[in-house]
Amino acid sequence: ILVIVILFLFLGNIRAAVITATVIPLSMLFTFTGMVNYKVSANLMSLGALDFGIIIDGAVVIVENCVRRLAHAQAHHGRPLTRAERFHEVFLASKESRRALLFGQLIIMVVYLPIFALTGVEGKMFHPMAFTVVAALVGAMTLSVTFIPAAVALFIG
Repeated sequence: ILVIVILFLFLGNIRAAVITATVIPLSMLFTFTGMVNYKVSANLMSLGALDFGIIIDGAVVIVENCVRRLAHAQAHHGRPLTRAERFHEVFLASKESRRALLFGQLIIMVVYLPIFALTGVEGKMFHPMAFTVVAALVGAMTLSVTFIPAAVALFIG
Protein backbone atom coordinates (compact mmCIF):
# COMPACT_ATOMS: atom_id res chain seq x y z
CA ILE A 1 0.00 0.00 0.00
CA LEU A 2 2.90 2.33 0.79
CA VAL A 3 4.39 1.72 -2.67
CA ILE A 4 1.04 2.54 -4.31
CA VAL A 5 0.76 5.74 -2.27
CA ILE A 6 4.28 6.84 -3.24
CA LEU A 7 3.66 5.95 -6.89
CA PHE A 8 0.40 7.90 -6.83
CA LEU A 9 2.19 10.95 -5.43
CA PHE A 10 4.80 10.82 -8.19
CA LEU A 11 2.64 9.68 -11.12
CA GLY A 12 -0.48 11.62 -10.14
CA ASN A 13 -2.80 8.89 -11.39
CA ILE A 14 -4.18 6.11 -9.17
CA ARG A 15 -4.69 3.71 -12.09
CA ALA A 16 -1.12 4.23 -13.25
CA ALA A 17 0.11 3.66 -9.69
CA VAL A 18 -1.83 0.41 -9.33
CA ILE A 19 -0.71 -0.86 -12.74
CA THR A 20 2.90 -0.06 -11.89
CA ALA A 21 2.63 -1.68 -8.45
CA THR A 22 1.34 -4.94 -9.97
CA VAL A 23 4.85 -5.53 -11.26
CA ILE A 24 6.02 -6.24 -7.71
CA PRO A 25 3.93 -9.36 -6.94
CA LEU A 26 4.17 -10.63 -10.51
CA SER A 27 7.96 -10.33 -10.63
CA MET A 28 8.16 -11.93 -7.18
CA LEU A 29 6.11 -14.83 -8.54
CA PHE A 30 8.60 -15.06 -11.40
CA THR A 31 11.48 -14.96 -8.90
CA PHE A 32 10.05 -17.61 -6.56
CA THR A 33 9.31 -19.88 -9.50
CA GLY A 34 12.93 -19.61 -10.63
CA MET A 35 14.20 -20.16 -7.09
CA VAL A 36 12.13 -23.34 -6.73
CA ASN A 37 13.15 -24.65 -10.17
CA TYR A 38 16.86 -24.02 -9.59
CA LYS A 39 16.73 -25.02 -5.90
CA VAL A 40 18.01 -21.66 -4.67
CA SER A 41 17.56 -21.12 -0.96
CA ALA A 42 15.31 -18.30 0.18
CA ASN A 43 17.36 -16.84 3.00
CA LEU A 44 17.44 -13.41 4.56
CA MET A 45 20.32 -12.27 2.38
CA SER A 46 18.72 -13.30 -0.92
CA LEU A 47 15.27 -11.92 -0.18
CA GLY A 48 16.62 -8.86 1.62
CA ALA A 49 18.58 -7.85 -1.47
CA LEU A 50 15.40 -7.24 -3.44
CA ASP A 51 14.68 -3.57 -3.89
CA PHE A 52 11.17 -2.65 -4.99
CA GLY A 53 12.48 0.57 -6.48
CA ILE A 54 14.72 -1.30 -8.90
CA ILE A 55 11.96 -3.79 -9.68
CA ILE A 56 9.39 -1.16 -10.65
CA ASP A 57 11.85 1.21 -12.32
CA GLY A 58 11.13 -0.02 -15.85
CA ALA A 59 7.40 -0.07 -15.30
CA VAL A 60 7.47 3.52 -14.03
CA VAL A 61 9.32 4.66 -17.15
CA ILE A 62 6.88 2.92 -19.49
CA VAL A 63 3.77 4.04 -17.61
CA GLU A 64 4.93 7.64 -17.34
CA ASN A 65 5.76 7.86 -21.03
CA CYS A 66 2.46 6.22 -22.01
CA VAL A 67 0.41 8.54 -19.80
CA ARG A 68 2.28 11.55 -21.18
CA ARG A 69 1.67 10.53 -24.79
CA LEU A 70 -1.97 9.69 -24.13
CA ALA A 71 -2.52 13.11 -22.54
CA HIS A 72 -0.86 14.89 -25.47
CA ALA A 73 -2.87 12.91 -28.02
CA GLN A 74 -6.11 13.57 -26.18
CA ALA A 75 -5.34 17.29 -25.98
CA HIS A 76 -4.42 17.30 -29.69
CA HIS A 77 -7.69 15.63 -30.72
CA GLY A 78 -9.75 17.58 -28.22
CA ARG A 79 -11.77 14.50 -27.25
CA PRO A 80 -11.32 11.19 -25.45
CA LEU A 81 -9.30 8.74 -27.53
CA THR A 82 -10.84 5.65 -29.07
CA ARG A 83 -9.50 2.25 -28.10
CA ALA A 84 -7.56 1.96 -31.37
CA GLU A 85 -6.01 5.40 -30.87
CA ARG A 86 -5.04 4.49 -27.28
CA PHE A 87 -3.45 1.25 -28.47
CA HIS A 88 -1.51 3.14 -31.13
CA GLU A 89 -0.26 5.81 -28.72
CA VAL A 90 0.74 3.25 -26.09
CA PHE A 91 2.57 1.21 -28.73
CA LEU A 92 4.54 4.27 -29.84
CA ALA A 93 5.26 5.32 -26.25
CA SER A 94 6.45 1.84 -25.31
CA LYS A 95 8.60 1.58 -28.40
CA GLU A 96 10.08 5.00 -27.63
CA SER A 97 11.27 4.09 -24.14
CA ARG A 98 11.83 0.33 -24.50
CA ARG A 99 15.48 0.53 -25.53
CA ALA A 100 16.54 2.75 -22.63
CA LEU A 101 14.59 0.57 -20.20
CA LEU A 102 16.21 -2.63 -21.45
CA PHE A 103 19.72 -1.20 -21.37
CA GLY A 104 19.24 0.23 -17.89
CA GLN A 105 18.03 -3.05 -16.45
CA LEU A 106 20.63 -5.10 -18.33
CA ILE A 107 23.37 -2.90 -16.84
CA ILE A 108 22.06 -3.61 -13.35
CA MET A 109 21.98 -7.35 -14.10
CA VAL A 110 25.53 -7.33 -15.49
CA VAL A 111 26.76 -5.84 -12.21
CA TYR A 112 25.58 -9.00 -10.44
CA LEU A 113 27.28 -11.44 -12.86
CA PRO A 114 30.73 -11.41 -11.19
CA ILE A 115 29.11 -12.71 -8.00
CA PHE A 116 28.43 -15.99 -9.81
CA ALA A 117 32.22 -16.47 -10.16
CA LEU A 118 32.68 -16.64 -6.39
CA THR A 119 33.51 -20.05 -4.93
CA GLY A 120 33.64 -21.55 -1.46
CA VAL A 121 31.84 -19.92 1.44
CA GLU A 122 31.51 -16.63 -0.43
CA GLY A 123 29.82 -18.38 -3.33
CA LYS A 124 27.40 -20.21 -1.05
CA MET A 125 26.52 -16.95 0.66
CA PHE A 126 26.15 -14.67 -2.34
CA HIS A 127 24.92 -16.93 -5.20
CA PRO A 128 21.33 -17.04 -3.87
CA MET A 129 21.30 -13.26 -3.51
CA ALA A 130 22.59 -12.66 -7.03
CA PHE A 131 20.21 -15.21 -8.54
CA THR A 132 17.24 -13.71 -6.71
CA VAL A 133 18.00 -10.16 -7.83
CA VAL A 134 18.68 -11.16 -11.44
CA ALA A 135 15.54 -13.31 -11.60
CA ALA A 136 13.43 -10.48 -10.19
CA LEU A 137 14.91 -8.04 -12.71
CA VAL A 138 14.31 -10.42 -15.61
CA GLY A 139 10.70 -10.84 -14.51
CA ALA A 140 10.22 -7.10 -14.06
CA MET A 141 11.85 -6.35 -17.41
CA THR A 142 9.63 -8.89 -19.17
CA LEU A 143 6.52 -7.47 -17.53
CA SER A 144 7.57 -3.90 -18.32
CA VAL A 145 7.67 -4.51 -22.06
CA THR A 146 4.66 -6.83 -22.30
CA PHE A 147 2.09 -6.59 -19.51
CA ILE A 148 2.48 -2.94 -18.55
CA PRO A 149 1.81 -1.42 -22.01
CA ALA A 150 -1.19 -3.72 -22.46
CA ALA A 151 -2.59 -2.77 -19.05
CA VAL A 152 -2.06 0.94 -19.71
CA ALA A 153 -3.76 0.71 -23.10
CA LEU A 154 -6.76 -1.05 -21.59
CA PHE A 155 -7.20 0.70 -18.26
CA ILE A 156 -5.99 4.28 -18.70
CA GLY A 157 -8.19 6.53 -20.79
